[in-house]
Amino acid sequence: MAKNPLPKILLEILGVVVVIVAVYFGAGLDQTTSGGHAGMRMDPGTGIEFPLSKSFDIGGGQLLLAGVGTRAKAAVVKIYGAGYYASEKVLKEAATKSGGKGVAKEVIKGGGTQAVVLTFAMGIGAGKVAEALSGVGGVAPDVITTFQKLLLDGMGGSMKKGESMTLEFGPRGEVVLVTVRGKKVGEMKDKALHAGLKEMYLGAKPVSQTLVRYIVRLALGRSHGGTRGGQEAWMRLYVATFYEGRCSIIPHPTC
Repeated sequence: MAKNPLPKILLEILGVVVVIVAVYFGAGLDQTTSGGHAGMRMDPGTGIEFPLSKSFDIGGGQLLLAGVGTRAKAAVVKIYGAGYYASEKVLKEAATKSGGKGVAKEVIKGGGTQAVVLTFAMGIGAGKVAEALSGVGGVAPDVITTFQKLLLDGMGGSMKKGESMTLEFGPRGEVVLVTVRGKKVGEMKDKALHAGLKEMYLGAKPVSQTLVRYIVRLALGRSHGGTRGGQEAWMRLYVATFYEGRCSIIPHPTC
């Protein structure tokens, strides 16, 4: 029995309409997740702002903001906003190689100094934070224990709303430096931990889907020079994903 082609045709028509509307009448789409003051970019899920470029203790020099996203529990409780940083070179190469969709993976492979800044949208106990951040697979138990202690000692009981923690990743794939409230609290040297924490934010099962989706959007803009072509390319990826019935690229926190 032949399948009814009507649903597919309707999806194709809808996809064309979405692209046309976004490109020709929705040029301000990027504003839905940029926001913030000059030189800042806002995570729409928490309202927390992150600087577009920032210096870190490891490596020296300025890193660029690759994307922002929300770490939420059950898609309702907003725990923290995350800002992921990498070098301009890594971001440009990742955008070029991936064409957009696989950019997060390419950022991990690109190496160099990278960092993720976590700014809390609510007060939370240090134990819960340490447990969550040490929940990476493939790391030796003694390394996890040491990492948890470093985090607990650095936080001092809890993280309050508006306070930040930064995980900095060294360029050689080993060092993880931790700062809490702007103060360096210690560092670890372990390849598995280094790789696992990057995977936690940019891997196949990231703790913040919105962060990865945002990086995809910015990558498409970079690969098309930030022009309307980038907007159109991003919308084509949106539609292609929509056809597949997935919610991996659609830019909405509830997806």
